[in-house]
Amino acid sequence: MRYLKLGTAGMRGVVGNGIDPLRVIDYAAAFGTFVDGGTVVVGRDSRESSLMIYHAVVAALINCGCRVIDAGIIPAPVLHFMTEELNADGALLIGAGHQGAGWNAVIPLNCNGSYMNSAMLQELLDVYHSRQYRQAAWNELGQAVLPEIKPVEQYLELIAANIDIELIRQKNYRVITDFCNGSGAFMAEQFSSLLGIKMIPINNLDSGVLPHSPEPRPRSAAQVQSIMAPLTADVGFVFNSDMSRCSVVTDSGETLSEEYTFPLVADYMLEREVDNRRIVSNICTTRTLDKIVQRHGGTLCKTRVGQALLIDKMLEVDALLAGDGSGSTAFRKGVNGFDSFMQMAVILEAMARKNMSSTELAANLPRYHAVKLTLPCRSERAYKLLKNLRNYFPDAKVTEIDGVSFEWDNGWISLRAATTEPVIRMISEWTTHDEALDRAMRMRGLLERLE
Repeated sequence: MRYLKLGTAGMRGVVGNGIDPLRVIDYAAAFGTFVDGGTVVVGRDSRESSLMIYHAVVAALINCGCRVIDAGIIPAPVLHFMTEELNADGALLIGAGHQGAGWNAVIPLNCNGSYMNSAMLQELLDVYHSRQYRQAAWNELGQAVLPEIKPVEQYLELIAANIDIELIRQKNYRVITDFCNGSGAFMAEQFSSLLGIKMIPINNLDSGVLPHSPEPRPRSAAQVQSIMAPLTADVGFVFNSDMSRCSVVTDSGETLSEEYTFPLVADYMLEREVDNRRIVSNICTTRTLDKIVQRHGGTLCKTRVGQALLIDKMLEVDALLAGDGSGSTAFRKGVNGFDSFMQMAVILEAMARKNMSSTELAANLPRYHAVKLTLPCRSERAYKLLKNLRNYFPDAKVTEIDGVSFEWDNGWISLRAATTEPVIRMISEWTTHDEALDRAMRMRGLLERLE
């Protein structure tokens, strides 16, 4: 079985058993054709396979006549920033973010530095499958160059323009950060210097090896949690390998679910930015966010699941924030992508301005408990099955933005057919874990009977 996925998140796969240099060359050549031999920024994370993929990408782009700007090892939010700042025609980010060891990815960005929408991706895939790539003449080949700007320094200036740096500096916070040996570690010192915090980084080695699952869930936060009390830290942060996702550990040692990162950020930003209280999220994000937005009299716009859909909607409605339950947040006044450095800065500012500990900030969040299941189901059967489900729950509010969701006063269940594999993804969220689990089991039993 080969592990290769082509879809809304670019080309992803297990190296050597799905994604390999030949496939990468084809995909990069398709992108070089898509941008008609224009300027492309290429950045990568620190995984062992990223350098190999980088060379394949650059060779293909040069063959298409592209001017390749080599960003080196760089966090995702900085690549989003660079692409727009340099007026590039697009970018390719090499790195699998939240996926485990052995995986890697080539993720395309558009000229605004944001994720490509479905129309762009379909055009790119059409080129890829046609194998009709742009071919530059021998004397018109592209070239690889270094950036003409200092991307990290200028990106940090953007953060400084949107955060009260002096207020944070006055608090002398002790912050533990787990970079999962990813690209965020390469600018940790500059970031901590900017905010004037005492950063205690762990898993910040340039080894190419992931020390634990890069998905920032509570189970990945054990190392940070274990040293919070001994080091008297004020807050801890756990990141994925490209700095697009983040979870929080409080000073009391609570490992918050990644579902709470976006609501934690939104709670403060909605209070701070009184002129814009529009928030964008997807249909599967925790109801905690709904309650937070209601608390501040804001407007919550919901989309289908997908990074590009969230960013596009944020830009369309000029929302303050966009994010989801993966621990991701995009800021309208920031870059056109998910940014965990900005998330960290906002949470620290919230602690400083409110004069509250991270435990006290977390205590302000309405709490729900989620159970997530994956149910095998053939794709051609899944859509009909989900449509028929609505007849079984006449007492629920039904939403069909993405799959089908059933909402009751105390909880909700979302089911949607996966686009990358023959499964149905289910989320059951309730005020208690027992109720969420019970509802999930009952729904699974119903689906099995109908199947």
